[in-house]
Amino acid sequence: MLIKKNKIPVAEMVLIGFLPSFLKVLIYKFKGYKIGKNVSIGLGSVIIGENVGIGDNTKIGFISVIRARTIHIARYVTIGSLTMIDTGDLSIDEDARINENVIVGGTKTPQSMLKIGKRVIIMEYAFINTTMPIHIGDDSGIGGHCLLFTHGSWLNQLDGFPVTFAPITIGKKVWLPWRVFIMPGVTIGDEVVIGANSLISSNLPSNVMAAGTPAKILKENYPAKITSDKRNDILVSIINEFAEYLNYNNIVNSLTIIDGVYTLEVIKNKKQMYLIYIHDLKNEYAPPAHIDTLVVDYPSKSADIKARMILNLHDKTRKGSTDLGEEFSKYLSRHGIRFDRLD
Repeated sequence: MLIKKNKIPVAEMVLIGFLPSFLKVLIYKFKGYKIGKNVSIGLGSVIIGENVGIGDNTKIGFISVIRARTIHIARYVTIGSLTMIDTGDLSIDEDARINENVIVGGTKTPQSMLKIGKRVIIMEYAFINTTMPIHIGDDSGIGGHCLLFTHGSWLNQLDGFPVTFAPITIGKKVWLPWRVFIMPGVTIGDEVVIGANSLISSNLPSNVMAAGTPAKILKENYPAKITSDKRNDILVSIINEFAEYLNYNNIVNSLTIIDGVYTLEVIKNKKQMYLIYIHDLKNEYAPPAHIDTLVVDYPSKSADIKARMILNLHDKTRKGSTDLGEEFSKYLSRHGIRFDRLD
């Protein structure tokens, strides 16, 4: 055979994969890989590429293989254990997450590529065929057991059977729940929700809900916009749930409301922390001397309150980092609320 098919890189896994993470990082830097600070590469895991860059605070689980000609992994990316990524070009933007037991691969062509946007999640047991390019936009979610295929062929095309090779494009804020199958050549617009167990065989426009086999549009102009007061009600409910969640984990806290300003005081190891939520700037507000985390829902240019960490719901941005803020940010992600990093 002229072209050797690469299988599981056993030699690399034995010689490099089972070294401690810090030694692997040193070896990869010596090979010319650009690796940022606080990068962790799990036991048995290897990275194989010609042009490799990995951003700060990226975590790779154990016994995972990442192999591509060019690899660009941004900051704060998490790749789970027992995951196999084997494609032509790989690009993963910051805060994206690939869970355990995900397979990315297939017959390689000059077009083979997987490009994943910011804050994307790909859940367990998903299979992504990258014979042709696949693009997944920011804030989209690929549920477990989902299948994305960019080629469909087996029977003889000269006998009239169909053979298809075509890319897949998934827009921003798209949600594919478990067991969704996407066929070659499909483009899905922005802000689309697909029903579970659906087959997507044709393009879908933005702002729709679709389901079925094959999938059909069930709702247009989706989702319906909500009022400012409704946004506030939802966030208040989430804060109350978060306070209960802290109590459940034996973290002392109390929630007070004065003139529409919500103050969650948290005490851990005799240390006081404050999470302040302000819906608007209609009322004058005298904040505590040391705000741990500030949550606002108005344009950042209007904000004049200092805090160690600021979560802006209006601009969908975050700045700084605190233990309380990181915990609340993680809790917000359960409700689909995520933020662009400003630092």
